[in-house]
Amino acid sequence: MHPTIQVLTSLAFTATLLACGAARAQLASDSSAAKQAQDACRSEVSKFEEAIGFVRRSQGNQAAAELKEKLLPAKVESDILFKDGYCGLARYIREKKLNR
Repeated sequence: MHPTIQVLTSLAFTATLLACGAARAQLASDSSAAKQAQDACRSEVSKFEEAIGFVRRSQGNQAAAELKEKLLPAKVESDILFKDGYCGLARYIREKKLNR
């Protein structure tokens, strides 16, 4: 192979490796941001569950179950979790002002 072609091939290969590395870094960054967002959503849902837990400890299981069903029906919760995950559920809790 001609030396000039070897150098060009080597440069092209190096450029490809750099581009792949940059793409991989971007994917890792996107993945990390998505994980942080998911963690924030889980935390928000957890605060709602903690409030229900407080009711459970102070007024009993039945009162807590009735309150939770009134505020966030099990069917709605299940549908949202299946469709939109924890961020969808956190959005619902915010929209219904259940996080106060």
